[in-house]
Amino acid sequence: MTKRKKTVNELLEEALFVEGEQPFQVPENWVWVTLKDVCKINMGQSPKGEYTTDDSNNIPLIGGPADMGATYPNAKRYTIKPTKLSENGELIVSVRATLGKTNIADGQYCLGRGVAGIKSNIIDIRLLRYYFETIKSHLYSVSTGTTFQQISRKNIESIAFPLLPLNEQKRIADKVERLLSKIDEAKQLIEEAKETFELRRASIIRTILKEELSNGKLPTGWRNIKVKDLFTIFGGGTPSKAKEEYWNGRIPWISAKDMKTTFISKTMDYITEEGLNNSSAKLAKRGSVAMVVRSGILQRTLPVAFLLSECTVNQDLKVFDSGDELINKYFLWYVKGNERNLLHNYSKSGTTVNSIEFEKFKSHEILLPPMDVLKQKIDKIENVIEKEKSANVMLNLANSIDELKSSILSKAFRGELGTNDPSEENAVELLKEVLQEQVK
Repeated sequence: MTKRKKTVNELLEEALFVEGEQPFQVPENWVWVTLKDVCKINMGQSPKGEYTTDDSNNIPLIGGPADMGATYPNAKRYTIKPTKLSENGELIVSVRATLGKTNIADGQYCLGRGVAGIKSNIIDIRLLRYYFETIKSHLYSVSTGTTFQQISRKNIESIAFPLLPLNEQKRIADKVERLLSKIDEAKQLIEEAKETFELRRASIIRTILKEELSNGKLPTGWRNIKVKDLFTIFGGGTPSKAKEEYWNGRIPWISAKDMKTTFISKTMDYITEEGLNNSSAKLAKRGSVAMVVRSGILQRTLPVAFLLSECTVNQDLKVFDSGDELINKYFLWYVKGNERNLLHNYSKSGTTVNSIEFEKFKSHEILLPPMDVLKQKIDKIENVIEKEKSANVMLNLANSIDELKSSILSKAFRGELGTNDPSEENAVELLKEVLQEQVK
């Protein structure tokens, strides 16, 4: 017996969010749907290694976040035998490692395992891209995996989306584009100032660290020592996100997103004793040093921080502890002063993120002065850095810029940018067009 096809009205009733289930209030001529009702989702599939090549005459391969440019994909590898293909104008979203990073395909690309292609006949692709900017925390909350966070087709299909009239989509996308362009210009100026400040700071630190050295001879009591011979080093881990009892405890858990300050005591996430005991996470002592060893941020900086309290770290970080807080702090300033050189010598690019060649880094030699000289150098560095803070005040505007961007996007999807015309045809008519295709 042939199964009866549902009518448009039946499908419409299933697709629309009822009042009380809507994530937040939107204008009356908008409707809440899930992406599966308005988009086609194409999960990537990596081609076999034997079919990949550096020959740009073949189909460009987008394997993951590392292949995503600012606007369009930036493929570094190609494939002779593509698996899943994107179309021009399709939204490409990273679904593994770094979640929710987006590009708009400007041609045909082979979609690898780390990405998905999303297209829709009734959504301005720019608007869909902006929407993914607002739901990154949601993507991580539904993700699975320990080494790599990842989201499935089902996760994407179930994302709630505020569908709005086509003309309003264009007005919002155009206005957001203009506003974000101005924000990006401001942010670029701040980043340029920040880079100048960081280079100046690193130069000051290096100068202080090298004081007393002359004629290529080490003063009495100075020595070269390898990192692995000076520190006890260990990595971190992530308790299962599926176990609620492992999270929201009292133990700070550091990830790369926390490594934006020189000294850390508070973190964005905390774990419980149970989470600590049932994972590869380890407790780092107060006064030890944490360093990021795997992250996209290693393309430009090598984050390192001094721990002001006992903490745990995730698997993208390493903890260094010599058993002496002064030596640990000296190492902190050493890394900050020699950041560019260390990145040049030990950073490598991966398919998804950059990483530090850690076995090689452990053999790096540090010039260590006697303890009294070491303390004098630390004091001098910290006094200079304290005085430099006044020059760094404007750099904190970067956080305000990001908050402004988030505010604009939030208002855009709440209909609060002053562009909505309530007399326009209700977005439910757009939805009906899509559902009509399903009953043919």
